[in-house]
Amino acid sequence: MKKLAITALSCLCFNSAQAGDVDMWEHIGKLQDQMVLVSNQIIALANRIASIPAGPQGPQGMPGQKGERGPAGHYQAGSGIRIEGEVISANIITHQIGELYQGGIVFWVDNTGQHGLIASTRDVNAQGIQWRNGESGNKITNARADGIGAGESNTRLIISEQTIDNQTGQFAALLANQYSVSEDGETPCITPANPQSLCYGGWYLPSIYELSLLKANLQPQGLTSFAPDYYWSSTESSVSQAWLQNFSTGEVIASDKASTLGHVRAVRQF
Repeated sequence: MKKLAITALSCLCFNSAQAGDVDMWEHIGKLQDQMVLVSNQIIALANRIASIPAGPQGPQGMPGQKGERGPAGHYQAGSGIRIEGEVISANIITHQIGELYQGGIVFWVDNTGQHGLIASTRDVNAQGIQWRNGESGNKITNARADGIGAGESNTRLIISEQTIDNQTGQFAALLANQYSVSEDGETPCITPANPQSLCYGGWYLPSIYELSLLKANLQPQGLTSFAPDYYWSSTESSVSQAWLQNFSTGEVIASDKASTLGHVRAVRQF
């Protein structure tokens, strides 16, 4: 009887323990569900906070204390620049008409005195030469520009049109463009006797306005010699004619491009 009672009590305790385990797992499951719900709510709240636009910028705070002065810098003076202590000054170089410069003679300067036009010290050709390039050279080149600097663009147009068919030969604009000279304005470039000298190219046939400035500013002062004859300009007059100026009388005429009346004096800008 006593053994039966113990067995019955053991069964009762075992059944009670099983019932307690079931309740515990149910609570754990509910707790997990609540944790998932809370986590989702936290994520939703974070997203809402992130979507809130930033407010206006607050007032600027007081500036901090001034830092220590850094070490003094080092300046390297360039060409025409002078540095004395903390003072930097510029030594501006200006030019004047009649000055020998960059292989030629200055015959015009702008208001700054730093830029202008240079003429070769001598004629590029010993005798007159045609403006056009041979028999097929009578064609519109559109080299009609005039004024300061216009001769450079005219020269490019003339050479382009007068050599478009690969024809050879010499003509006024090409002679001017091919001219180059050393700094003294007399010595040819790249010779065994003068291999290291500066060589200046970039010359062109002047426009009729540039040619008139050349005559007016250099010839009366005898700063360079000119032939008492006509000089070609790069300014075209028509399909068959271009402008020249007589350096003896000052007369400006339009003459046939085939004429050999004209001499060539090359000019360049600086």
